[in-house]
Amino acid sequence: MKRLLLLLLITFLLYLAITYVSSSVSNFDTKSYAEIGALTLAGKSIYPDPAISRHPYLPFFLYFEAGALAVSQFLNIPQIILIKIVLSFFHLLSVYALYVLSKKNIKMTLLYALNPVSLFIIAFHGQFDIIPLTCILFAIIALQNKQFVKTVLLLAAAVTIKTWPVLFIIPFFKRIPKKFWPLFVILPLFFLFLYSLLFHTSLFSIVRVLLVYQGVGGIWGLGKIFSLISANKIALLIYKVIFVLGVLIYSFRQKKTLIKEELLKLFLLFFIFTPGFGIQWLVWFVPFLILSKNPLARLLLIPITLCVGVVYLSWLFFFPFSNIAISLIFIITWIFFIGYSKVKR
Repeated sequence: MKRLLLLLLITFLLYLAITYVSSSVSNFDTKSYAEIGALTLAGKSIYPDPAISRHPYLPFFLYFEAGALAVSQFLNIPQIILIKIVLSFFHLLSVYALYVLSKKNIKMTLLYALNPVSLFIIAFHGQFDIIPLTCILFAIIALQNKQFVKTVLLLAAAVTIKTWPVLFIIPFFKRIPKKFWPLFVILPLFFLFLYSLLFHTSLFSIVRVLLVYQGVGGIWGLGKIFSLISANKIALLIYKVIFVLGVLIYSFRQKKTLIKEELLKLFLLFFIFTPGFGIQWLVWFVPFLILSKNPLARLLLIPITLCVGVVYLSWLFFFPFSNIAISLIFIITWIFFIGYSKVKR
């Protein structure tokens, strides 16, 4: 336990250092936090616009953005520093979760704690995928302990924070008695109706934002190819519907193995066919690649790390290879998925 505590301390200090150094580096997400926080503090609804581009999720994390903005104004420090510090704490929680899931393997825990993908997506970029990811990791622990209520509520929290993890809940539900399933809708519906009442916003305007969001379109894989073939919004919507249904059907028909392996295959499938792309989504791969029993798994960390590095370098300098890096990670993901499926575990 002393080694774990030391590792957590070193990890937090490293994240704090990157947070401080990158506090002046502005990006679309940091601007979104400020805009959404300001509107929420002013009591103005963000749905459907600017939520459709800057907060395409259920109304939950926006309260944190508003709170961070209020505290930052009081303390006279940048809002993004406060947000990144909290996100770093969630990374520490996810490190502890991986420590438990790896049966206290300190080498695996060290690799995850200090991996550069999570470090730069959380502390440099400031993306909050680490919060729902942490919920998913603790949901696995709760499921292993047959704590079904806790498992369902953690899944509900993950989906309330960022909607798209709903694509990954079926492996859990296949292992949870049906009587616990209705608990899943409590948190999403509560925050949906609460926001509607507090900000006098129609439920349809909120739900519509959730339905049309697909990440950044036209720069990734099959979505890029499809965007070249057709710019018709109806056609793109049909592709998205087919994609979502395909992932859910595949998830339902998946053979039961270790849930960690099932989720990793779902992430791979998601990345191969998603019509949109977000560099922050790569953070979801990391703990599952480290935990996987597949001998190929950790090798995928190398191209993912290079891709993240190239994309973020393009933010700081004139670095024209970010689109090439994104295309290469798509091709490598395809190759890995095929190889991963064939290797017996």
